[in-house]
Amino acid sequence: MQNIKKLYIEPSSFCNLNCKMCFRNNWFDETKSIMSEETVSKVLQLLNDGNYDSVFFGGMGEPLVHKDIFSMIESAASQGKKAELITNATLLNEETAQHLINSKLDVLWVSMDGFSEESYESVRRGSIYNKIIENLEYFNKVRGNVKLGFTFVMMNENLCELDKINNFADRFNAEYINLSHVVPADALKENEAVYELPYRVGKMHRFDKSENFKKQADYCPFVHDECCFIRHDGEVTACMQLLHNSYTYLFEEKRKIFSHSFGNINTTPLKDIWESEEYSAFRERVLNFEFPCCTICLGCDYRQENIKDCMYNDAPTCGACLWAQGFIRCP
Repeated sequence: MQNIKKLYIEPSSFCNLNCKMCFRNNWFDETKSIMSEETVSKVLQLLNDGNYDSVFFGGMGEPLVHKDIFSMIESAASQGKKAELITNATLLNEETAQHLINSKLDVLWVSMDGFSEESYESVRRGSIYNKIIENLEYFNKVRGNVKLGFTFVMMNENLCELDKINNFADRFNAEYINLSHVVPADALKENEAVYELPYRVGKMHRFDKSENFKKQADYCPFVHDECCFIRHDGEVTACMQLLHNSYTYLFEEKRKIFSHSFGNINTTPLKDIWESEEYSAFRERVLNFEFPCCTICLGCDYRQENIKDCMYNDAPTCGACLWAQGFIRCP
């Protein structure tokens, strides 16, 4: 039986920005809220008892809006777990920076999709570039042993910014960069996509444009790396794709993605959920990748939802997942 090695925790599904490419904009039948005290209590118990290598605080909201985020980080770090957090850095003021450092955070990831005021603010709507730079300069000055990483979502409109990413990372002595393609929230003509560019996706130290990188298809990084997600309301799922209900696109074809929960930590121990017949069978199916090649198929009605597919799989189906086809990577 596999053990959970990396636990993703979503403290909040609420975000204080309205980023252009975020698939939160295309949610359906979803609530935007923060983790309740009851669920926080269960999470703290998991962090104290669970034998995980690392804990990542983030999901589809801004984790720093939660008042208990520092105690959750501290709980993970106190048990020897690697603690990481992703933020848009709007709330990364001096007080927050000190709290993160005192909580023994290992890695802070900051979402940056442009490296000038114009390019950044056109994507990160609601944020102020100069304030983000001010926050980063202070954090970099005082962060001590906390490592810093920047995430960048590649889109046709910001691809020219990639030439600046290494210099930006060097400016703040960042240890890591994470590159990913976008989850389409609008219809996308094939000649507008940048998926076929031979650029490495995922975590790296610096971007090398000359590297000819071949994406790994039919491979789920979350299942292979023995990850598990806990949503803000305690629901447990296997990956980022299944965390929330959302509409997305496979080029010009609109798709309806339903979230999928294997249980809730407020009513069932995480160990029991992880070892359940349904969750275990799903992980086995994903490891063997017993799904059709939906991204290169001419298409059928099955592809419009992740409920069934042409190989008689029931929900959740993964044949059209852009994470599994090597286009999208989370830190």
